[in-house]
Amino acid sequence: MANGSQPPNDERTPLLDSNNHVDENGREGTPEEDFVHLNDQVKTWRRRRWISLIVSAFLILAFIVILILSGVLSRARRKPGMSSSLCLTPACIHAASEILYNLSPNYQTVDPCTNFDTLVCAGFNDRHDIPQDKTSYSTGTIMAENGQTTLRHILESPYPTASEHSSFSPRQLVKLAASTDEENFLMMQETYNSCMNETVLQKVGVAPLVSLIDQVAASFPVAEGGSGDEPVQESDYTALSDTILLLEKIGVGSLVGLSVGADDKNPDVVIVQAYPAGLTLPSPEYYQDNDTIATYQAMLGEVFGALLPSNSSKASAKQLAQSVIDFEKKVAEITPPPEDQSDVTKYYNIAKLADVAKIGPAIGLDSIVKSLVPQNYTADGMLLAFPEFLGNVSEIISKTPKSTVQSYLVWQVINTYSSYVEGPEIEPIARFSNVLSGKDPDTKTERWKTCVSYVDSNLSWILSRFYIEAAFSDEAKKYGDQIIMDIKHQFVSKLNGLSWMDDVVKKLAVNKVNKIDQKIGYPTTSPNITDPDALHAYYNGLTISDSFFNNTLASNTREVNRTWSALGKPVDHGEWGMQADIVNAYYNPVGNEIVFPAGIMQFPVFELELPSYVSYGAFASVAGHELSHAFDNSGRHYDENGNFTDWWTNNTVKEFDTRANCFVDQYSNFTVEGNNGEPLHVNGKLTLGENIADAGGVSAAYAAWKSRTESTPDQSLPGLDFFSHDQLFFVFYANWWCGKMRKEQAIQYIYTDPHSPAAARVLGTTANSRAFRDSFNCPVKEPTCELW
Repeated sequence: MANGSQPPNDERTPLLDSNNHVDENGREGTPEEDFVHLNDQVKTWRRRRWISLIVSAFLILAFIVILILSGVLSRARRKPGMSSSLCLTPACIHAASEILYNLSPNYQTVDPCTNFDTLVCAGFNDRHDIPQDKTSYSTGTIMAENGQTTLRHILESPYPTASEHSSFSPRQLVKLAASTDEENFLMMQETYNSCMNETVLQKVGVAPLVSLIDQVAASFPVAEGGSGDEPVQESDYTALSDTILLLEKIGVGSLVGLSVGADDKNPDVVIVQAYPAGLTLPSPEYYQDNDTIATYQAMLGEVFGALLPSNSSKASAKQLAQSVIDFEKKVAEITPPPEDQSDVTKYYNIAKLADVAKIGPAIGLDSIVKSLVPQNYTADGMLLAFPEFLGNVSEIISKTPKSTVQSYLVWQVINTYSSYVEGPEIEPIARFSNVLSGKDPDTKTERWKTCVSYVDSNLSWILSRFYIEAAFSDEAKKYGDQIIMDIKHQFVSKLNGLSWMDDVVKKLAVNKVNKIDQKIGYPTTSPNITDPDALHAYYNGLTISDSFFNNTLASNTREVNRTWSALGKPVDHGEWGMQADIVNAYYNPVGNEIVFPAGIMQFPVFELELPSYVSYGAFASVAGHELSHAFDNSGRHYDENGNFTDWWTNNTVKEFDTRANCFVDQYSNFTVEGNNGEPLHVNGKLTLGENIADAGGVSAAYAAWKSRTESTPDQSLPGLDFFSHDQLFFVFYANWWCGKMRKEQAIQYIYTDPHSPAAARVLGTTANSRAFRDSFNCPVKEPTCELW
C-alpha cells in the first residue's frame, strides 16, 4: 500500500494517460501547462543523474584507494611464508567470508594449541541452529543440503535437452542414446512423483503394509487361543525358516544379517556372509535404559494394537510388546561389541552349510541360503561371523513363545516398510524415532527431501548421472586425481622413513600404496553412468508405476536378486558403494581401493578456483585419511591384493600396537554429556581406525601441499592475513568438522559409531600433528601420538 506522501510509483514516470491529467492538488491541467511541467522535470532528472554519476565515481575511487592502502598495511604485517599476491576473485572473496563467519569472534586471542575447534568453529555454532528435522548440523550437512537441492531441481525440471556440459550431456548424445537417456530420466521422475503424491498415499493408507503382515502371519501361523504361549517347537523350525526367507526376499532383516561379498582371504571370489543382527534399538546399551524401554514398549503396544494380524493378538498388544522387547533384550545380551564386529581377526570364520544347520537349527540358515542363491550356484560354505551368536539365538528362540516370535517378525516388516505408507497406525513409530534422536516427537521432514533421498536410494545411478551433469567437471576430476597422486607419493615417502617398520614390510607396504585403485567422482563401469544404454540395462526388469509402496517393494526385491546373483561370478571391482552425490568417501580393504564421490568434491572441501591450501587442507586430508585406512588396525591385515593375511613381521606388529595404544588412550579421554549429566567417554578401541586415519591423512596432506607449493606459492585470501598459509591449511581442515549435534544423537554415536565426535577429530588430530604445532608455535612440538 502506498502512503500519502509520495506517488505509488517512486520512479516518477507518468502514471496516467494524456486524456486524464490531474496535478498534485487534484486540479485538471491543460496540455500546454503539462508540457512546461514535463520540460522542468526532464531538466531536474538530468541534474540528478549527473550528481549521481559524480558521487558513484568518487565512491569507486575511494574504494580502490582503500584496497591499495589495506594491501600495503597487509604486506607490512604479513607473516613469513605468505604470498604478496592477494586473490580477489569472487570465489576467493566467498571462501574468505565463509571462514570469517565460522571463526570465533575472538579468533585472534583464542589459543589454537588447546582450543582450535573453538577458534575455527565458534562462529559457525553461533549462527547455525540444528534444524527441527535433523539430529545434527555441520559443514557436511550444508554440503549435503546443497546437493539435495541440486537433485530436487533435476527431478522437478524437464529433461535437460539443451545441456552440453560434457561429452555425455544430452546435447552431445546421438539420437538413439538420447532417447534412452530421456526414458531413464522419465522413469526417475515417475518414481519421485509417486513418492510426492501424498493425496494418494493418504487415500491408500496402510492397506499395502497390512497385506505384507498377513503374508508373514500365514507363513508362521499362531493358532487362536492359548497355543501361542507355548515355546517354539522343533516342528515349527521349517515354518520359521521359510518366514525369514520371505522377509529376506523383500529386503527385511531379522535375527541374522545376510548378504554376499568378497571373501577376505580370496578377494576375487564372492561368498555368502552372515553376521549378528536382530535389534531395533541402536545398540545393546539402550536395552539397559529404563526410560528408553518404557517409551519403546508404549510405542510398540500402540502399533501392535492397530496392526497385529488377529483380533486376539491385537487384544494382547501390550503383553506382546513387552514379550518382544524381552526377546530383544536377550539378543542384545549376546551381541558382540561393535569393535569386535569390525575386527576381521574376530569375525572371519568360514563354515560349511551342514555345520551352520547344526549350530542354529531353529533358524535354518542353511535352507535360507540355498533358496536365495542362483540356480546354477552350489552353496557349500559361507562366512559365518561369530557362530556362537547364531547358536545362542537359536537357543533363545527355542525357549520363546511362538506368539512372541510371530509378533517380532511382524514388527520387522512394519519397521522396514512403515515409511512407505501413511496413516495414524504407524505414526507412533516416527514419534518414537524422533524422541530417540532428540527431536520433537511430531517433527516431519519436508516431503521433497524424503522423496529426493528415496530416488537417490532406489535409482541411484540414473540420478547420479544427472547430478554429475549439473555439479561436476572433467577439470575437477583431474584435480582430484592430482591430489590423490600427491598423497600416495608422500605416503610412500613416510613409509620409507619409518624407523619402527622392518624393511621387508616397508617394501610390501609401498607396493600396496602403489596398487591402491583410486576412484573419483562417479563410476564408469558397473554401471557406466555416462552411458544411457548401460544404465537402462542396469535397471532392466524394474517396473515403476504410480504406486509408491509397490515401487518400493519392486525395487527392494530387485536389489536382493541383483545382490545374490553375484555368486558364482568374479568380484566386480568396478562397483561403487556410494552414489555420486554423497558427501563422503571410503576405503575398501578387500578391493584395496579408495573412493571419492563427486558430492564430497565441492566447496568448502574442494574447489579448483581457490588457493591450494583450501583443497589440500580439507579434501587432501580426506584422501589421506582414506589411504591411511589401508594401514590402520583393520586395513593392515590386508595385503596389496586385498587378501586377509599375515604379511607383517612380529616386530613390526609389536611396534605398531605400541603406537596404536597411544591413540586408544588419547581418544578415550574425550567425552560427551551422557543422559544423567555425567561424562560419557569415547570408545578408544571402537574409534581407533578412524583416529589413526585422521592423523595419517593430515600428515600426508600437509606434506603433499608443501611439496606442491614449493615452486608455485599460493595467493592469500582477503581478510585472513592474521593467519599464515600454513595455518590456513589447518583452518580449512578443521572447518570441515564444524558442527553441532543433539545430545541424544551424540550418545548414540558413542555406542555405535567408529568415528570420534567432531571436536575430538579436530583437537585429537591437531595434537597429533607436528606440522600444526610448528605452524602455530605451540609450546610442545612433539605429537601426542604418531604412526604415519
